Amino acid sequence: METNKIWDSFIEEIKKSTSKLSFDMFFSDLSLYKLDVDNKIIYIQLEDISIIKFLREKYIVQIEDIFSRMLGDDFQVVIKSKDEYKSNKIDKKKKVRKSLYKDNSKLFNPKFNFENFVVGGNNRFAYAASLAVAESPAEAYNPLFLYGGSGLGKTHLMQAIGIQVIKNDPTSNVLYISSETFTNELIEAINTQNTNQFKEKYRNIDILLIDDIQFLEGKEATQEEFFHTFNTLYENNKQIVISSDRPPSNLQKLDERLTTRFGFGITADVQPADFETRVAILKKKIELADIELDSDIEEVCNLIAEKIKYNIRELEGAMNRMISFSEIMNNKIDLDFAKIVLKDIYRDTDKAIAPERIRSTVASYYDIKVSDLDSKRRTAEIALARQVAMYLCRESTDFSFSKIGEIFGGRDHSTVMSNCNKIQTLYQEDELIKYDIDEINKKLKKHDL
Repeated sequence: METNKIWDSFIEEIKKSTSKLSFDMFFSDLSLYKLDVDNKIIYIQLEDISIIKFLREKYIVQIEDIFSRMLGDDFQVVIKSKDEYKSNKIDKKKKVRKSLYKDNSKLFNPKFNFENFVVGGNNRFAYAASLAVAESPAEAYNPLFLYGGSGLGKTHLMQAIGIQVIKNDPTSNVLYISSETFTNELIEAINTQNTNQFKEKYRNIDILLIDDIQFLEGKEATQEEFFHTFNTLYENNKQIVISSDRPPSNLQKLDERLTTRFGFGITADVQPADFETRVAILKKKIELADIELDSDIEEVCNLIAEKIKYNIRELEGAMNRMISFSEIMNNKIDLDFAKIVLKDIYRDTDKAIAPERIRSTVASYYDIKVSDLDSKRRTAEIALARQVAMYLCRESTDFSFSKIGEIFGGRDHSTVMSNCNKIQTLYQEDELIKYDIDEINKKLKKHDL
């Protein structure tokens, strides 16, 4: 089929699948820049930058599907402005990745994309900075330095950047490596007298994503080589993304020239997820596994989130185990099943019920958010739930009134004492309150493994 006919057919298909208003607003000014049949890439041109970004985010899959149906094969679609094409001419000699999920399978895990990343208060800034870098490499933040403890999502964000960049422009030369790989390849290059080839590989890329930079500490020769690699990329306006388990200022055994350069761009930390974010991560795993979320599974999510607080990798691993055992044993995911599957890993070391479990159970019972318990809101339903949760924390733990006040948004110990006394009285006099508390206690005891 001729190029013009292909484009005309595409326009007709878009008209059929969108409203006239949407077509006039987003698609009417599109034009075909180039059709690369050999590499299965279609380059589309548009002048409005805001519409380009919108089409990349909302319509790129639909556009690629239309071309794939028309041409009988999978095609990548690149949308850029005329100026972008001029400033970044397509190098025909450049090896183009034909399929993100095939040719880059060794570089990126396709599950580690932005869509699958659960955003919470602990990682919101790091997520926003990573997305900005992916959409505008070397323009937004360069370098981007991500830091935080193990298993909190730094690698997910770094791979998401790489996936998104290549999705936006398959001609981009993106390299994701660990600092250990960088070190090993440098040693191999020195031993085989191929240092020029090593430099060629690392200094002629568009984006370098290097994980766990802290492992370069104490390795002077590797630091020296990375210093020159960094300088070359930075001076050529190429994007650099670095991750570490701590901020640059705490990398005491790294050359000061490096830690200073790490501060050229922006530093973003990834903190341990709060309870609600952990639950959201587990629910996302359920969604990706195509399992219907019901009240039983929600209880299991709450239980796992309450027990695993500081490592997202372990959190997801626990749910993966639940899903796998459920499929193998053809058993429904519920608390009873969790007692069997997770008992050897998440056994309580004491009999006290954790305050976080009390708070999540009370919030679920009254159909409010856990964060509502800490808020200043005083609606009757939230106030009652807050008072009940405080009372149960006092009854089920050895926490003082002051400690409980800290847990509930920094409230004064006298407020906690007053609320606990009030609920204790109501428990004796009000049948509905007594029923609520007894039901909540049953749920709390049911959670014990």
